[in-house]
Amino acid sequence: MNHKNTLIVGCLLASASPALATPGYEDLALGSTYYTTDATASEGLQMNFFDFQWDSGDWTPDGEATVGNAGWSCNPSHELGLNNINVVFDYAGSTGPATDVKFDFGEHGGNVNFAVNGDFYNELDFMALDGKVIGGAAVTVVNSSSVCGTVRLSGHIESMMVGGQELWIDDITSTPNDPCQYGYEDVAGIMVGTPGDTFTTEGIDMFINGFQWSDGTWHHTGQVNADSNGYACSYGQELELSNASVLHDFAGSIGPLENVSLQFGEYGGNINVEINGDLRNVNDFRDLDGMLVGGVMVSIPYGGNGNDCGKMTLTGTVDTLGIGGRELWIDCLEGDAATSQPGDTNGDGSVDVTDLLNIIQGWGYCTGYCLADLNNDQLVNVMDLLITLENWG
Repeated sequence: MNHKNTLIVGCLLASASPALATPGYEDLALGSTYYTTDATASEGLQMNFFDFQWDSGDWTPDGEATVGNAGWSCNPSHELGLNNINVVFDYAGSTGPATDVKFDFGEHGGNVNFAVNGDFYNELDFMALDGKVIGGAAVTVVNSSSVCGTVRLSGHIESMMVGGQELWIDDITSTPNDPCQYGYEDVAGIMVGTPGDTFTTEGIDMFINGFQWSDGTWHHTGQVNADSNGYACSYGQELELSNASVLHDFAGSIGPLENVSLQFGEYGGNINVEINGDLRNVNDFRDLDGMLVGGVMVSIPYGGNGNDCGKMTLTGTVDTLGIGGRELWIDCLEGDAATSQPGDTNGDGSVDVTDLLNIIQGWGYCTGYCLADLNNDQLVNVMDLLITLENWG
């Protein structure tokens, strides 16, 4: 296909705000339509629309861009459809130059146009851009399904142009280095370990365990690898779980967390998720959406249907989190220090009969982390019962 060094027309202003935008087009009205020479902005990021170049090399001024929400980019909520039109995101002229840009896409037909800092490419699909340096920015492309994926840019980015014939884009982020709170970046070695091994990442104690297949059979011969292929549709290093599980022991290391989220890419086989000792074995992450596991509400805001990327969010106090899969990648773990009240054994924000039952069920000696051991003396007894009764409500 054609590669032509062309300065994409657009006013790149000298002054710029240091705040970087993350437009998901939620501030644009559904059905909004734009044509060549039109301009708009989303979350402060200037967007200018231009002619589109077909794979023949001919240019057309007759395209249009539309704000929709049908999920063509494999994301929920608003998205931008590009039909024979290009859109230039003018970072330098609005929110300020970016050093790390990412966006999700769904390509459903025709060729694509792409440019960074005026360096223009015309390709059959986004995957043809993977590994290239365009306009001084390194490009990484990860396909999460046959039509959807993620483009990632690293470098000094003043402008980015995206165009297609039946192309939908969403969730453009542009933050310096776009760091994850816990991104497994400090995990050394290609093969981290096999069941029975332990390691630590950013202060979190990690245990590699066996994996339960969908038929209930346990397997203890898998392994956990560290790589940076982007299969979790994030950035930097990630963990690959191959017939193995990893248990994050928050309570035993950095302390319990709440508002926990995790990005994943699942590409085959079933999924194990264990929260606070409560194990669920499901076909895909989507099966967990709306489920209460270990006293924690699980949500899957997008993805999780199999052979795709997605995100899992957890509402409640998470003491331990186990994740396992057969062809599963995880990355970008986030969470806040938990602020649960005394006596709240399951972290649901109230002390009630469920907590009382947890005390009764856990009565006696315990080793390691015990949900009902409220004073951490390795014994569930009358002292823990009194803590629960004193904080009832």
